Amino acid sequence: MKLIKKQIPFAIVFVFGMLTLVSYYVPHPKSVAFLDTVSQWENIVSSFAFLLGLFSLFYTHYAKIKKKGDGWGYSLFVFVGFLAVVVPAIVSHGRQMSGSEMTPLGWSFRYIYNTLLATMFAVLAFYIVSTAYRSFRIKSVQAMVLFVAALILILGRVPIGEILWGKALGWTGHSLSGLMNWIVDVPSVAGKRGIMIGIAVGAVVTSLKIVFGIERQYLGKD
Repeated sequence: MKLIKKQIPFAIVFVFGMLTLVSYYVPHPKSVAFLDTVSQWENIVSSFAFLLGLFSLFYTHYAKIKKKGDGWGYSLFVFVGFLAVVVPAIVSHGRQMSGSEMTPLGWSFRYIYNTLLATMFAVLAFYIVSTAYRSFRIKSVQAMVLFVAALILILGRVPIGEILWGKALGWTGHSLSGLMNWIVDVPSVAGKRGIMIGIAVGAVVTSLKIVFGIERQYLGKD
């Protein structure tokens, strides 16, 4: 039992992990063919994983509706929303437009999906404002820098900001739009690249831990 549940899955992960890693650095037609095959299998496994997750989602919400648990009414909208998109997609054969006419799928996207998306972002705006208020409490030099940068970006997005900047700080010879563009193009890009580098390093380390068996959570609790 231990061989089936532990050793065989680990052997499969190690072999395919090492082959995939080596294939990226070996310029050979067989390496390219192997990577293409692995990519195809990855898409197949991802599709089955998506279906498994979908069935799990439906079962969880069905059980909640059946037991009349807290907020079970919201679970009804999971099925309603799913049918409101999938059924028009099947009827429209995946097309949002048929010539110059809108298909049922296009109608569903425009008047249901886009409306719900806009509502969600409108609600998120209040949470963003609340978070910004708590974040901009100036208690350190770093918080002060964050506050000044945010203030410049906010003023640079509205016409009145240029007017206020011209009257108060026009003597500096720097325009508000130029300063805003510098913040977006230099410090902001540097921070984004640092975050992306950190994510890449973390992904590499996690992958190596899985390949070499240091991280074995995918094998289950037993």
